[in-house]
Amino acid sequence: MNNILKMTYQKLIKSTLVTIACFLGFTQSYAQTLDTTTIVTVKPYSPTLSDAFKIKDNPSIQDTDKIVPTLKYSFMNKQVPVAFEINEIKPAKIKGEPLVKLYHGYGKLGFGTNKTPLAELYFNSTRSKNFSYGFYGKHLSSSGISSIDYSDFSDNHISLFGKRFLKDFTLYAKFDYDRNVIHYYGFPENSSADINDKDLLKQRFNKFGGTASLTRNFTDSAQFDYNFDINYHHIIDLLEVTEDNINLSGSLSKFHKSELYAIDVETNFNKLNNNLNQDNTLIVGLKPHIKTTADKWQFKVGLGLYINQMDKTKFHFYPEAEFKYDVVQQIIIPYVGITGGVTPNNLNSFYTENPFINTTTLGVANTNQKYNIYAGIRGSISKHLTFNTSFSKQKLERAPLYVKDVSNVLENQFTVIYDTLALTKISGELAYQKLEKFKIILVGDYYGYTPENEIKAWHRPDLKISLNGIYDLSDKIIVRADLFYINNQFAKVYTTFTDASNQTITVPEAIELKGILDANLGLEYRYTKKLSAFIQFNNIAAAKYQKWQDYRIQRFNVLGGLTYSF
Repeated sequence: MNNILKMTYQKLIKSTLVTIACFLGFTQSYAQTLDTTTIVTVKPYSPTLSDAFKIKDNPSIQDTDKIVPTLKYSFMNKQVPVAFEINEIKPAKIKGEPLVKLYHGYGKLGFGTNKTPLAELYFNSTRSKNFSYGFYGKHLSSSGISSIDYSDFSDNHISLFGKRFLKDFTLYAKFDYDRNVIHYYGFPENSSADINDKDLLKQRFNKFGGTASLTRNFTDSAQFDYNFDINYHHIIDLLEVTEDNINLSGSLSKFHKSELYAIDVETNFNKLNNNLNQDNTLIVGLKPHIKTTADKWQFKVGLGLYINQMDKTKFHFYPEAEFKYDVVQQIIIPYVGITGGVTPNNLNSFYTENPFINTTTLGVANTNQKYNIYAGIRGSISKHLTFNTSFSKQKLERAPLYVKDVSNVLENQFTVIYDTLALTKISGELAYQKLEKFKIILVGDYYGYTPENEIKAWHRPDLKISLNGIYDLSDKIIVRADLFYINNQFAKVYTTFTDASNQTITVPEAIELKGILDANLGLEYRYTKKLSAFIQFNNIAAAKYQKWQDYRIQRFNVLGGLTYSF
């Protein structure tokens, strides 16, 4: 329709233009005939047309009789049954590495120089969510040093243990039995003792021990966390000296916001029956403390309260504080603190450190650590290399020192004397580990002892350095190496002389025992996953030294054998 109108409009314009042109021509012709006037045209005529506009109005009908319908709505109440079924959603599982096959245990048999047999058996249950139990037994003996009579020994150990895993707790129990036989072969060089009966130098320790513990499976920091332990041992030796010791310990803690509120409890009771008939010893300790942690630092503050009962009862109070600051995200962490406490001493702890003690004249006293002020820096140099250094100042009352028992005619046994020591300790540790294939650790400790009454801190070396490493070559060849150095130490002796008035005077003196430089090397070849062979080289340098006064140790010796897993 629009196109038709447009064409009609264009034709109308053309017709109008033609008519105007004809009219102008006729006028011009008539003018030339009737008049001689000359008309000068300035410019040609340019006709123009205005723009055309489309009429936009649409036609509409005006309905004067409009009917608006009235609508009515109504709702029909009808319940439609709907079945709602819950589809079970299985929990997400993380697919980890396949579990390594576990064996029930292993057996080890070996034999070495100086007639040294070794037998070892270990058995343990495999993976279980409910319980774990096992058995361990070991025998090691030797004829001793070939050039020294009666230096043979025998060590035997048996233990039974088990764990029970509950929803909220883990229960643990263990029973131990140890039978150790040694001989007092350490006579002074100038001794003229002639021993024909080996049993006169024999000592045998029988130790029965038990441990039980309860540990809460800590899963919610908003709840209380606690654990309790009880340890008991009974010792009887060949001379019918006995000892009974009970140690109870536990802790209770709870988080509140960013603070940890905790309290540690410890009780140690010891009863030693020997010729001294001394009183029983008792320690009761209570250590409440609060620990708060922020992004960069950690602070702990508390108090140590102790009751130390020996010949008389004493109360001790110690400050407990420690501050740590993370300078660079677990790379450099300096720390500083102060602590103290009472350390129990007993026949078992003395024998473990020095088996050549005279049990009949042994006196037991607990050590009072009046203070221990320490500071240090720990951290990591790389993902494989870590370090820890520390410095501490301590004061120890009734610290035990080992000296030869001069009341014994043979002078081949040690007794314990006590003194107050001021101790300065500097420690350093550097460890490198790459996966489980290569591990090495270097540890060094310096001890600066200042005794209050004695000339020296007897049998307490002032420097210890150790280097330990293990290398696993394709889980086929295992190499273990130990290198350690212990500096010179001093032993107490007595010199007797007669003065100008012919009186006999005995004066204590200190003799120096040479330092110890020793190295051990162990090799293991795993023929299969079950069968392997091992060989151990001890004291490779064949060093001749005394760990305790007049008690030389075995020089170079070798021990080898087989291990089988089942």
